[in-house]
Amino acid sequence: MASDGIDPRLEAEYSLRPRHPEREAVYAAMREAGRAVRAASAATLDLRYGAGPRMRLDFFPAAPGAPLFVFVHGGYWRALDKETFSFLAAPLVARGIAVAMPGYDLAPETPLPGIESQIDASFAWLSSNAARLGFDPSRVVLSGHSAGAQLAAMSALRERHPLGLKGLLGISGVYDLMPLLHTSIGPAIGLTPMQAQSSSPARALLQPPRLPGCFVAGALETDGFVRQTTDFAQAWRQAGGAAIASLVSDTTHFTVLERALDPARLASIETWFAR
Repeated sequence: MASDGIDPRLEAEYSLRPRHPEREAVYAAMREAGRAVRAASAATLDLRYGAGPRMRLDFFPAAPGAPLFVFVHGGYWRALDKETFSFLAAPLVARGIAVAMPGYDLAPETPLPGIESQIDASFAWLSSNAARLGFDPSRVVLSGHSAGAQLAAMSALRERHPLGLKGLLGISGVYDLMPLLHTSIGPAIGLTPMQAQSSSPARALLQPPRLPGCFVAGALETDGFVRQTTDFAQAWRQAGGAAIASLVSDTTHFTVLERALDPARLASIETWFAR
């Protein structure tokens, strides 16, 4: 352990920017694809669900009464935005699934518990506006990537949820935040030991999950992120829920999203909606 409290092994597993200098090119390609999707769709953008500057969501409609897929973006709670990931809406809408993508205020200005509350507020807003937007609030799948997977999972594990949840798709998630306390990420977002404990989905599995989970990571990710995925799926099953874990071949933390919604996984999501 270094004198600054950083564990070099954990730093190498969780601080991904030095490991992946190509990430900005990947994000640039995503943003370009997202611009095309937003331009070609009937999306309603920047719907305000709260007072915070980034408390807005984008909605990509399908047919009236369609089920809803909600995607929460990542960025270690301190970076990125919903627009970067608009490209994910296209294959879902093509299969008759509406998509919502909430934004949220970032750490450290907004502490992690506050970000979780904002995501919960976006779901409450969606529930209240389901009729106006034209989707079925009783058929909803939550998803997120990286930090967004943590946010989606924490909300899915709430005792009560305003939406009728049918499944959780976590992509390259951080489900146990305790290791981040010993990396540069923890101080950067103002993470405290108490927050790491209370905001870890892996430590919130106190009763059987009421919905199935599918947890995906890139096969070329660090051991830390692979373990986060496989261990959380195992914990989900041990708590009495149905869960599977899978690794997407030849993908990293940044490229896994290009194949996370492949035809087989889309078919599984449609099965969840039919439950």
